[in-house]
Amino acid sequence: MYMGYFATEENMPDDNPPIGIILSKEKDELLVEYATYGMDSNLFVSKYELYLPNRDELKRLVDKIIEEDVSGKSNA
Repeated sequence: MYMGYFATEENMPDDNPPIGIILSKEKDELLVEYATYGMDSNLFVSKYELYLPNRDELKRLVDKIIEEDVSGKSNA
């Protein structure tokens, strides 16, 4: 919620919008909605892992993301 405060109260007219990172143990869509309220919709969401995957797991994950991205673009 600090990003919204900072954008409203601290940014000068010629400043870029603030950027930040939301860290949460579990996915909480309401928290994200409040924390980014009124902000640019150009947001990036990522999943944090507590361990590094091995080579095979990483390859499967990357392949899955690429497949989902290709499938999503072909359906658009």
